[in-house]
Amino acid sequence: MGGVDAWKEQMTLASDAFLARGLATIAMDNAGTGESPIKGVVDADRQFVAMFEWAAAQSDLDAARVGCLGRSFGGYWAARLAHLHPERIAGAVSWGGGAHYMYQRDWVEASRFPDSYLMELVETRSRMLGATNDAEYIEFFERLSLLQQGILDRPCAPLLLVNGKEDKQCPIADIHLLLGHGSPKSVRLFPGGHMGITPQTMPTIVAWLADRVTGR
Repeated sequence: MGGVDAWKEQMTLASDAFLARGLATIAMDNAGTGESPIKGVVDADRQFVAMFEWAAAQSDLDAARVGCLGRSFGGYWAARLAHLHPERIAGAVSWGGGAHYMYQRDWVEASRFPDSYLMELVETRSRMLGATNDAEYIEFFERLSLLQQGILDRPCAPLLLVNGKEDKQCPIADIHLLLGHGSPKSVRLFPGGHMGITPQTMPTIVAWLADRVTGR
C-alpha cells in the first residue's frame, strides 16, 4: 500500500519487481485514500486484516507466507500490522513510515511545508484522517502514536525499516524508537529525503521481503 497520495494503481513498480521473483502481489489503497472504505482512524488496519482473510481462502495463495510493504504513510500501517498480527505476516517493510514522533504536535507543526512534498500536505492528510479543521487534524494525528497505543513492546513479525537520512516528513527518531522496543528489527537508511529514493532502494526492499516470504 502507498501513502496519502499514491493509489493502488501506482504500485506497478513494486508489483513488477516481486512478480519477477515469482511472488504474487495484492495492491491496496492506504486507509483513507483512493477507494479505501474507511478513514485513517486508529483501527483502520481492519481493512488489511480483511485482505489476509481473503488471501487465506484462495487456493492459489499461501496464507502462511504473506509479506507486507507499506510506502510512506502506508509504512505506519505495515509497522502496526507487524505488531498486532505477527502470526499472519512473514515479513513487513515500513518504507518511510512513522511510529510516534511523527504524530506529535511539535513535529506536525514543523513538517507542514516540507520541500520534498509537491502537494498540499495538510489538506491531503486531513482528507485521509477525515479531519475537517486544523484542531481535528492535530488531534487525529496524535491518536496514531504506536507508543501511546502500547503495542511497541509486543513481539512483532520480522520488520525492515527504510528511509532517507534527511527525511523532513517523517522523523528518523521514529526508527530509533522502534529499535528500542519489542523484537529486534532490521534497518536500512539511504541518502536523501523522504523514503530515501535511490537506484538501490527498491531492490534492497524486494530482496529482503522476498527472502522472508520464501523462508530463505
